[in-house]
Amino acid sequence: MKKTVLLFPFLLIIFCCRAQYKNDNLLFKTVYPESLCGELKKYPGALILDVRSAGEFNDTSFSTGLNIGRLKNAINIDVRELPKQLHSLDAYKDKPVFVYCSHSQRSRRASKLLADSGFHYVININGGMTAIRALDDDQVPCSKTLLETKNKYAVIPATDLCRQWKDHQKNIILLDVRPDSAWQHITSNPKVNAMGSFKNTMHIALDELSSQINNLPGNKEIILTDNFGADAAKAASLLVDKGFAKVSVLLEGIDRWLLTSNKNTSCKGLYIPAVSYSIISSAEFGNLVKDKTDHLILDVRTQDEVSNKAKESYKNIGHMKNAVNIPYTELASRDNEIQSYRNKPVYVYAFSGSPEAYMAANTLVQKGFTNIKLLAGGLFNIRWTAANVVNMNHLDDLVTDVPSENK
Repeated sequence: MKKTVLLFPFLLIIFCCRAQYKNDNLLFKTVYPESLCGELKKYPGALILDVRSAGEFNDTSFSTGLNIGRLKNAINIDVRELPKQLHSLDAYKDKPVFVYCSHSQRSRRASKLLADSGFHYVININGGMTAIRALDDDQVPCSKTLLETKNKYAVIPATDLCRQWKDHQKNIILLDVRPDSAWQHITSNPKVNAMGSFKNTMHIALDELSSQINNLPGNKEIILTDNFGADAAKAASLLVDKGFAKVSVLLEGIDRWLLTSNKNTSCKGLYIPAVSYSIISSAEFGNLVKDKTDHLILDVRTQDEVSNKAKESYKNIGHMKNAVNIPYTELASRDNEIQSYRNKPVYVYAFSGSPEAYMAANTLVQKGFTNIKLLAGGLFNIRWTAANVVNMNHLDDLVTDVPSENK
């Protein structure tokens, strides 16, 4: 059985680019994707600057899940090259400059650099290309004229998957291309094992797809799913090359599905969980703990991380208010400290979507805790959602003790 190879493009990006939001709407302006059409219409002569890698910009990146198109008329300067190429943008120092990347981490670095270098009207696009692609046409009405891609397959958000499943079930095939071990939830990674699947999904592992391609109907749309979007993108390219006309990929796979709230009625019954505990989004967490106290918020990071003393400085991002810290490595021997919450909501979180939180959730279930809710994306995603998703800034109030260098 082939081992599961994990690629976390979002995490690789955030780890190399410190998450800072303190400059938003102070040093530079920000705009949500929902307002982007209107803002671009105001400034027809604005510069659109894409600071992703050349591979991402051209849909040729090795991280295939990040090949999701670009904004039309954008110019590309990799954020790593931007300091050396600032002079080429001098003509725009007094004009609007819209800056974006994939998830709005690199673009914030670029926006700060531009503002510090004398550019007077810099606008960071919150959430980046993934946030734009996660919205439907009603939310970004200019998307058909705003977006372009070299991909020969479609990248669809969760809302489109819900709509297709609700209205056109007979005309679509859901195909999961995860490795067998991930599909069967028997990998060495508890996070991967916790990822469920969608109802009535067919499974063919990516490395077996070529030999089984004749088992797929050519007259239906094939919607590809996986853990993080990379394998599905590779499978989509293969199917298109083999003559399949209607092929789509779920944006960033099941991982993004879990990071966002998809509990609307059209999605009811579509997602089948793989674990007995709940995996909830940042938005859901905010709603569940609002004005309530009869629950436990459990931080399973190391004591150094909680106290902002981690050697990897990007991990020093404070902690949830009123959280109790029991490192996941100590939880099995210290569960007696939280026995009063055995049948009450226990919200488990770590730094991000790392396996530690999933290990802790599994331990609590084994110890007889009955109402475990794991925060997808952890503390990092609470702060990211607060900064990048419209009407979610209140989530920032749930976090305290963030060092100034990471605010």
